[in-house]
Amino acid sequence: MARNTPNSRNLHKATRSTKLLVALGMPAILFTVILAGRIVWEETFLTIQQGPQMIGFSLAHGVGGILFFAPLALSIWLVVALLIMAGCLWRKISLSNWYWSTLASAILALGFLSIPPAFWQWAFIENFAKSTHAADLMVNEAMRGDVRTVCGYLDHGVPLTATNYEGATAAYAAAVGGRLPMLERLASRGANLDATNLYGDSPLEAAIHNGHASVASFLKAHGASQIQGTSEQRSAASQAIVLKQMERERLR
Repeated sequence: MARNTPNSRNLHKATRSTKLLVALGMPAILFTVILAGRIVWEETFLTIQQGPQMIGFSLAHGVGGILFFAPLALSIWLVVALLIMAGCLWRKISLSNWYWSTLASAILALGFLSIPPAFWQWAFIENFAKSTHAADLMVNEAMRGDVRTVCGYLDHGVPLTATNYEGATAAYAAAVGGRLPMLERLASRGANLDATNLYGDSPLEAAIHNGHASVASFLKAHGASQIQGTSEQRSAASQAIVLKQMERERLR
Protein backbone atom coordinates (compact mmCIF):
# COMPACT_ATOMS: atom_id res chain seq x y z
CA MET A 1 0.00 0.00 0.00
CA ALA A 2 1.33 3.47 -0.96
CA ARG A 3 2.28 5.61 1.98
CA ASN A 4 0.54 8.97 2.45
CA THR A 5 3.74 11.06 2.57
CA PRO A 6 3.88 14.83 3.16
CA ASN A 7 4.92 15.28 -0.47
CA SER A 8 1.92 13.33 -1.75
CA ARG A 9 -0.40 15.31 0.52
CA ASN A 10 1.10 18.59 -0.74
CA LEU A 11 0.70 17.41 -4.33
CA HIS A 12 -2.92 16.44 -3.75
CA LYS A 13 -3.65 19.78 -2.06
CA ALA A 14 -1.97 21.74 -4.86
CA THR A 15 -3.89 19.78 -7.49
CA ARG A 16 -7.22 20.55 -5.83
CA SER A 17 -6.29 24.23 -5.46
CA THR A 18 -5.32 24.62 -9.10
CA LYS A 19 -8.46 22.82 -10.30
CA LEU A 20 -10.61 25.14 -8.20
CA LEU A 21 -8.70 28.18 -9.44
CA VAL A 22 -9.14 27.14 -13.07
CA ALA A 23 -12.89 26.69 -12.50
CA LEU A 24 -13.13 30.17 -10.95
CA GLY A 25 -11.05 31.79 -13.67
CA MET A 26 -13.03 30.56 -16.66
CA PRO A 27 -16.18 32.70 -16.04
CA ALA A 28 -14.04 35.80 -15.42
CA ILE A 29 -12.16 35.17 -18.67
CA LEU A 30 -15.38 34.59 -20.60
CA PHE A 31 -17.03 37.79 -19.38
CA THR A 32 -13.84 39.80 -19.97
CA VAL A 33 -13.68 38.50 -23.54
CA ILE A 34 -17.34 39.43 -24.08
CA LEU A 35 -16.67 42.93 -22.72
CA ALA A 36 -13.57 43.31 -24.87
CA GLY A 37 -15.51 42.22 -27.96
CA ARG A 38 -18.25 44.74 -27.23
CA ILE A 39 -15.76 47.57 -26.65
CA VAL A 40 -13.86 46.78 -29.85
CA TRP A 41 -17.15 46.65 -31.78
CA GLU A 42 -17.99 50.14 -30.49
CA GLU A 43 -14.48 51.41 -31.28
CA THR A 44 -14.60 50.09 -34.84
CA PHE A 45 -17.87 49.25 -36.58
CA LEU A 46 -20.14 51.49 -34.50
CA THR A 47 -17.74 54.44 -34.61
CA ILE A 48 -17.33 54.14 -38.37
CA GLN A 49 -21.10 54.00 -38.75
CA GLN A 50 -22.16 56.65 -36.23
CA GLY A 51 -19.10 58.79 -35.50
CA PRO A 52 -17.30 59.43 -32.20
CA GLN A 53 -18.68 57.36 -29.34
CA MET A 54 -18.71 57.48 -25.56
CA ILE A 55 -17.25 54.00 -25.48
CA GLY A 56 -19.09 51.70 -23.10
CA PHE A 57 -21.72 54.30 -22.15
CA SER A 58 -24.78 52.40 -23.37
CA LEU A 59 -23.42 49.11 -22.01
CA ALA A 60 -22.72 50.62 -18.58
CA HIS A 61 -26.26 51.97 -18.31
CA GLY A 62 -27.90 48.61 -18.95
CA VAL A 63 -27.81 45.09 -17.59
CA GLY A 64 -24.50 44.61 -19.39
CA GLY A 65 -22.89 47.00 -16.92
CA ILE A 66 -22.06 43.98 -14.78
CA LEU A 67 -19.47 43.05 -17.40
CA PHE A 68 -17.28 45.95 -16.25
CA PHE A 69 -16.59 44.03 -13.02
CA ALA A 70 -15.12 41.12 -14.99
CA PRO A 71 -11.68 42.69 -15.70
CA LEU A 72 -11.27 43.56 -12.01
CA ALA A 73 -12.23 40.04 -10.96
CA LEU A 74 -9.91 38.59 -13.59
CA SER A 75 -7.02 40.83 -12.50
CA ILE A 76 -7.41 39.61 -8.91
CA TRP A 77 -7.64 36.04 -10.17
CA LEU A 78 -4.47 36.52 -12.23
CA VAL A 79 -2.49 37.77 -9.22
CA VAL A 80 -3.59 34.76 -7.19
CA ALA A 81 -2.85 32.41 -10.09
CA LEU A 82 0.65 33.82 -10.52
CA LEU A 83 1.36 33.48 -6.80
CA ILE A 84 0.20 29.86 -6.83
CA MET A 85 2.28 29.23 -9.95
CA ALA A 86 5.36 30.66 -8.26
CA GLY A 87 4.72 28.52 -5.17
CA CYS A 88 4.31 25.36 -7.23
CA LEU A 89 7.45 26.04 -9.24
CA TRP A 90 9.36 26.70 -6.03
CA ARG A 91 8.21 23.36 -4.57
CA LYS A 92 8.75 21.65 -7.93
CA ILE A 93 5.08 20.70 -8.27
CA SER A 94 4.02 20.38 -11.89
CA LEU A 95 0.96 22.25 -13.12
CA SER A 96 -1.60 20.86 -15.56
CA ASN A 97 -1.93 22.01 -19.16
CA TRP A 98 -5.38 23.32 -18.23
CA TYR A 99 -3.80 25.60 -15.66
CA TRP A 100 -1.26 26.99 -18.10
CA SER A 101 -3.92 27.43 -20.79
CA THR A 102 -6.23 29.26 -18.40
CA LEU A 103 -3.39 31.50 -17.23
CA ALA A 104 -2.44 32.36 -20.82
CA SER A 105 -6.09 33.00 -21.72
CA ALA A 106 -6.45 35.42 -18.79
CA ILE A 107 -3.38 37.39 -19.87
CA LEU A 108 -4.58 37.50 -23.48
CA ALA A 109 -8.10 38.60 -22.47
CA LEU A 110 -6.82 41.49 -20.34
CA GLY A 111 -4.27 42.40 -23.00
CA PHE A 112 -6.94 42.49 -25.71
CA LEU A 113 -9.12 44.71 -23.54
CA SER A 114 -6.18 47.07 -23.01
CA ILE A 115 -5.62 47.79 -26.71
CA PRO A 116 -6.09 51.58 -27.15
CA PRO A 117 -8.80 52.86 -29.52
CA ALA A 118 -6.12 54.54 -31.65
CA PHE A 119 -4.81 51.10 -32.61
CA TRP A 120 -8.05 50.20 -34.35
CA GLN A 121 -8.03 53.47 -36.25
CA TRP A 122 -4.48 52.76 -37.39
CA ALA A 123 -5.42 49.22 -38.37
CA PHE A 124 -8.59 50.22 -40.26
CA ILE A 125 -7.75 53.80 -41.21
CA GLU A 126 -9.01 53.33 -44.76
CA ASN A 127 -12.46 52.36 -43.45
CA PHE A 128 -12.48 55.20 -40.92
CA ALA A 129 -11.45 57.70 -43.60
CA LYS A 130 -14.37 56.59 -45.79
CA SER A 131 -16.87 57.08 -42.98
CA THR A 132 -19.42 59.86 -43.34
CA HIS A 133 -18.14 60.96 -39.91
CA ALA A 134 -14.47 61.04 -40.94
CA ALA A 135 -14.18 64.80 -40.33
CA ASP A 136 -15.52 64.50 -36.77
CA LEU A 137 -13.19 61.59 -36.09
CA MET A 138 -10.12 63.34 -37.49
CA VAL A 139 -10.83 66.54 -35.57
CA ASN A 140 -11.23 64.50 -32.37
CA GLU A 141 -7.83 62.91 -32.88
CA ALA A 142 -6.28 66.29 -33.60
CA MET A 143 -7.52 67.56 -30.23
CA ARG A 144 -5.94 64.51 -28.58
CA GLY A 145 -2.69 65.19 -30.41
CA ASP A 146 -2.55 61.85 -32.24
CA VAL A 147 -0.35 62.93 -35.15
CA ARG A 148 -0.10 59.47 -36.70
CA THR A 149 -3.85 58.92 -36.88
CA VAL A 150 -4.61 62.41 -38.21
CA CYS A 151 -1.97 61.98 -40.90
CA GLY A 152 -3.58 58.66 -41.74
CA TYR A 153 -6.91 60.39 -42.34
CA LEU A 154 -5.23 63.03 -44.50
CA ASP A 155 -3.29 60.43 -46.48
CA HIS A 156 -6.55 58.59 -47.19
CA GLY A 157 -8.34 61.58 -48.64
CA VAL A 158 -9.87 63.53 -45.76
CA PRO A 159 -9.13 67.21 -46.58
CA LEU A 160 -7.35 69.63 -44.25
CA THR A 161 -10.40 71.87 -44.52
CA ALA A 162 -12.75 69.19 -43.13
CA THR A 163 -14.72 70.39 -40.12
CA ASN A 164 -16.66 68.72 -37.33
CA TYR A 165 -20.23 69.50 -36.31
CA GLU A 166 -19.03 72.71 -34.59
CA GLY A 167 -17.26 73.90 -37.71
CA ALA A 168 -13.81 73.27 -36.21
CA THR A 169 -10.90 72.16 -38.38
CA ALA A 170 -8.13 69.85 -37.17
CA ALA A 171 -5.91 72.93 -36.73
CA TYR A 172 -8.50 74.61 -34.52
CA ALA A 173 -8.92 71.44 -32.43
CA ALA A 174 -5.15 71.16 -32.00
CA ALA A 175 -5.07 74.76 -30.76
CA VAL A 176 -7.89 74.08 -28.29
CA GLY A 177 -6.08 71.02 -26.96
CA GLY A 178 -2.70 72.75 -26.83
CA ARG A 179 -1.19 70.15 -29.16
CA LEU A 180 1.84 71.93 -30.59
CA PRO A 181 3.39 68.93 -32.46
CA MET A 182 -0.02 68.30 -34.05
CA LEU A 183 -0.34 71.94 -35.10
CA GLU A 184 3.19 71.98 -36.48
CA ARG A 185 2.45 68.95 -38.65
CA LEU A 186 -0.81 70.42 -39.91
CA ALA A 187 0.90 73.73 -40.70
CA SER A 188 3.59 71.88 -42.65
CA ARG A 189 0.82 70.35 -44.75
CA GLY A 190 -0.68 73.75 -45.50
CA ALA A 191 -3.49 74.02 -42.96
CA ASN A 192 -5.32 77.34 -42.76
CA LEU A 193 -4.32 78.70 -39.34
CA ASP A 194 -7.04 81.36 -39.46
CA ALA A 195 -9.97 79.04 -40.18
CA THR A 196 -12.74 79.92 -37.72
CA ASN A 197 -15.36 77.60 -36.25
CA LEU A 198 -19.12 78.22 -36.28
CA TYR A 199 -18.75 80.49 -33.27
CA GLY A 200 -16.41 82.71 -35.28
CA ASP A 201 -13.26 81.96 -33.23
CA SER A 202 -9.85 81.35 -34.79
CA PRO A 203 -7.19 78.88 -33.59
CA LEU A 204 -5.16 81.72 -32.05
CA GLU A 205 -8.20 82.90 -30.10
CA ALA A 206 -8.75 79.32 -28.89
CA ALA A 207 -5.11 78.93 -27.84
CA ILE A 208 -5.10 82.20 -25.90
CA HIS A 209 -8.49 81.51 -24.32
CA ASN A 210 -7.31 78.08 -23.12
CA GLY A 211 -3.96 79.34 -21.86
CA HIS A 212 -1.73 77.48 -24.34
CA ALA A 213 1.13 79.97 -24.58
CA SER A 214 3.47 77.86 -26.73
CA VAL A 215 0.72 77.17 -29.24
CA ALA A 216 -0.25 80.85 -29.31
CA SER A 217 3.40 81.82 -29.91
CA PHE A 218 3.66 79.35 -32.77
CA LEU A 219 0.49 80.67 -34.38
CA LYS A 220 1.62 84.29 -34.05
CA ALA A 221 5.00 83.41 -35.55
CA HIS A 222 3.17 81.95 -38.55
CA GLY A 223 1.05 85.05 -39.07
CA ALA A 224 -2.19 83.76 -37.56
CA SER A 225 -4.81 86.32 -36.50
CA GLN A 226 -6.72 86.42 -33.25
CA ILE A 227 -10.34 86.40 -34.36
CA GLN A 228 -13.21 86.30 -31.90
CA GLY A 229 -16.79 85.64 -32.93
CA THR A 230 -19.59 88.10 -32.28
CA SER A 231 -22.50 87.47 -29.94
CA GLU A 232 -24.75 87.07 -33.01
CA GLN A 233 -22.42 84.39 -34.43
CA ARG A 234 -22.35 82.55 -31.11
CA SER A 235 -26.13 82.58 -30.79
CA ALA A 236 -26.64 81.36 -34.35
CA ALA A 237 -23.93 78.69 -33.91
CA SER A 238 -25.48 77.39 -30.70
CA GLN A 239 -28.84 76.93 -32.39
CA ALA A 240 -27.30 75.29 -35.45
CA ILE A 241 -25.23 72.89 -33.34
CA VAL A 242 -28.22 71.85 -31.22
CA LEU A 243 -30.19 71.11 -34.38
CA LYS A 244 -27.29 69.08 -35.79
CA GLN A 245 -27.00 67.07 -32.59
CA MET A 246 -30.73 66.38 -32.56
CA GLU A 247 -30.55 65.22 -36.16
CA ARG A 248 -27.60 62.94 -35.40
CA GLU A 249 -29.43 61.37 -32.47
CA ARG A 250 -32.52 60.86 -34.62
CA LEU A 251 -30.50 59.00 -37.24
CA ARG A 252 -28.85 56.67 -34.73
